[in-house]
Amino acid sequence: MNYQNILKKQTSIILISVIFMVLIIIGTSYSLFMQVDESTDIQVLKSGTLVLSATKGNTITTSTVPQSDYDGMNTEGYTFSIKNNGTLDCYYTLYISNVASNPLDYQYLKISIDGNEPILLTDLDVDPEDSSRFIFETGYLSPANQYNDVITHNIKVWIDELAPASIIGKKIQLQVDLYGEMVESNMPEPELYAGLIPITYDEDTNVVIADTNEEWYNYDNFEWANAILIDQSNTGIKNKYINSDSSYKVGTIVDMADILQMYVWIPRYRYQLFNVNGESIEPQMINVIFENNTTPKSNGKVNGQWLTHPAFTFGTTELNGIWVGKFESSGSTSDVTIIPNVSSLRNQTVGNMFNASRAIESTAKYGLSSNEIDTHMMKNMEWGAVTYLTNSKYGRYNDGGSCISSGCEVWINPNSNYTTGCAGESVSAAEATSCNQWNSLKGVNASTTGNIYGIYDMSGGAYEYVMGNYKKTVSNSEIDFNSIESKYYDLYTGTSISYGKLGDATKETQGWNSDSAYFVFSIIPWFARGGYRSDGADAGVFYFRDYLGVANSSYSFRVVLGSE
Repeated sequence: MNYQNILKKQTSIILISVIFMVLIIIGTSYSLFMQVDESTDIQVLKSGTLVLSATKGNTITTSTVPQSDYDGMNTEGYTFSIKNNGTLDCYYTLYISNVASNPLDYQYLKISIDGNEPILLTDLDVDPEDSSRFIFETGYLSPANQYNDVITHNIKVWIDELAPASIIGKKIQLQVDLYGEMVESNMPEPELYAGLIPITYDEDTNVVIADTNEEWYNYDNFEWANAILIDQSNTGIKNKYINSDSSYKVGTIVDMADILQMYVWIPRYRYQLFNVNGESIEPQMINVIFENNTTPKSNGKVNGQWLTHPAFTFGTTELNGIWVGKFESSGSTSDVTIIPNVSSLRNQTVGNMFNASRAIESTAKYGLSSNEIDTHMMKNMEWGAVTYLTNSKYGRYNDGGSCISSGCEVWINPNSNYTTGCAGESVSAAEATSCNQWNSLKGVNASTTGNIYGIYDMSGGAYEYVMGNYKKTVSNSEIDFNSIESKYYDLYTGTSISYGKLGDATKETQGWNSDSAYFVFSIIPWFARGGYRSDGADAGVFYFRDYLGVANSSYSFRVVLGSE
């Protein structure tokens, strides 16, 4: 199956064809006559094994005169469905356009989609390629015979009661167009900045230098790309793994004692919005499609639409992905390590954590170049990016929406010594001195993928401060907002969960898996994520709480690498 061949065809589907003809009654009052074209039940877009169909439902029944929103919302509306009868995944766009002559100005036309708050048609986004049509919805459809995916909508349309008499003689013929495109395999290649060594794992869980000319990651198989940093200022260590021409010694097993930091690649993606209003809903698989930074961004605003995850916009730079610390940080603020089986680095202010993360790019032994890479303390939105990928078919879910063998939840790290990479005996195990290590049979259950390729310590261990703050409130953090660029933190302007941002795993996923949720406010302005070693079921990747930014023996942090 060649996913590089993109199908781009369009069919005109007159799901709703409404013509308003005006009759003058008395003076300045007016009435409208409505006609619905029911000449066709089904229009089909078809090519090879991609088959999209749109099926007509009931006829629109509505008043023939301008009316209030209340009256408009109490009409039956028009219902239609679309589904994918083929064998290929696809994404689609529905447009609304006016094909009438002498058209009525759209600003007088009200619409309600699926019973939601009525809006003017002009409140919808304009198609950037055709200003005469509006984007009704973008979405993703798996084959209906595979997952029974069917998209059904109800549209209610009416003339705004504030419409002036000047609309007399105007017409509206609304047409809904369906555009379908096969999902293209478009995952960005992991960006191996200078100093980063690509690695994989052998059957004995040894770290092995990967051959990038062969498959060394496979997100469909839950095998996320991994890389390491070693001490390149130490000639003995460097010569073990790097040839004189600066190429890596492919296939060499890396001694864990030689590793300074370990990272996992989170590729750029868009996700399908599922709870923009922050309602209380059950946990579910999050639909994700990989894209690169040359793909036009998706800017969805309502459920069912797609949104390019905001974590991949870093200031003015559109990233192809980010490298995320595989474990909680360890070592010291002057010598940060990211490795398993050690106690995490804690008891530091947010300011110290931020400065330690930024210093990594300019520390010679890591072999990085500050001209091409940006090291920083994880932002709240970046935590969300990892969390959503974890809750997708590339993380803790199978392709059909069922959980992987160890469950949909990342297992807690309950180790009382804050040892990185540990798992307990169950998903919500009680605090213990024991440790199922990261590469053990049970230890891998504490990773985002349920195997050795994922990210650890995102449930339990230490609380993790992230760069998410209420209104630049310093509190006890010892951070200077005047000296750091805004790209390094996520700013929040409200004190309730409703002020959470799309993509940051706060309001959209609040309460999932019973994870605790406490939003920041003026007195306690800093976000912390993941929960604590003794939190049991309250801990998890969806956990967030407020804290002071102060040094505390229960709080650690995580490092992220991105391009400059």
